[in-house]
Amino acid sequence: MSAVASQPDKDAAVAGLSARPHTPVREPEVAELRAFVAAATLGSIAEAARAMNISQPAMSKKLKALESVAGADLFERSTRGVRLTPAGVQLYSAARKLLHSADTVQALIASPAPAMPVRIASSPTVAELRLPQVLTQIATLEHSLTAELISANSVLVRELVLEGRCDLGIVSIDPYRQLDDGLEERVVWRDELVIIVPPGHPWAHLDDVPIDEFARTPVVQRDPWSNSSRLVTTMLERAGYERVEPTTAIGSTAGVIATALATSTPALLSLMSAKAQPEMEFEICRVEGLRFGLEFALVWAGAMLDLNASVQTVAGHILDLPFARAKRAV
Repeated sequence: MSAVASQPDKDAAVAGLSARPHTPVREPEVAELRAFVAAATLGSIAEAARAMNISQPAMSKKLKALESVAGADLFERSTRGVRLTPAGVQLYSAARKLLHSADTVQALIASPAPAMPVRIASSPTVAELRLPQVLTQIATLEHSLTAELISANSVLVRELVLEGRCDLGIVSIDPYRQLDDGLEERVVWRDELVIIVPPGHPWAHLDDVPIDEFARTPVVQRDPWSNSSRLVTTMLERAGYERVEPTTAIGSTAGVIATALATSTPALLSLMSAKAQPEMEFEICRVEGLRFGLEFALVWAGAMLDLNASVQTVAGHILDLPFARAKRAV
């Protein structure tokens, strides 16, 4: 979903906060900013009203009052929900920071004890290759905020979040397995499972391995009970092929690559992981007629606005956009 209203309204919306002179009649209220951030995050005034436990007319009134103070339309409204205008995008980041500061003050007043670290459980690929950079950025911007990271397969990650042992989780999504565990989710990264082929192997000169040959060839891979492994098996079965058991299951990316090179055996690995190893001598190929697309989602329990302020801050950094609607896992 596009986050920004289209031309010709775009220039006018931007002017509402930056280019056009405007003297606010008063300062915005925290409650109005909270309503604005809620509507932007959830993409719906009705959903935001429910999350804040107020009526929809009251929510609309707060948003209209804030737009009056800002001197610009902050949302593009339609029957499908709301989208931020350029003026709304400009205000969103500042409003979120202000609300985080307000929540921090409120938390200090209510309980001066040190804040607990945000507990994040993540599938290994994202834990190794994406989250370190995100957590470094968070540490730079939010000096009082700390996080703990646990690496586990996606099934265990969902259990940890559902049971309250972790605040947030990042899981790979199995498109062929319906889940109704009550967790909220939003896709944050996309990847692809590919074959890495050691030098000298017959597949090394191929761009696409014939599907029947791949199905009957044992390969090195990570956890055979992972979503990515089930994805490959299911897609082969739907194409009419039975997959042989892998030669071995290795618990880390480094282990998969080392085993593949040492035994001259092809391996299944995420493209994200493969490209992170430019010094390694292997070829990357795919299966003829198939693409093993992977999606990784941020998951949490309950309404986002009910989560601890620090957890919301970390989630906001991971999502890095307020515009896609949260989706319940089905």
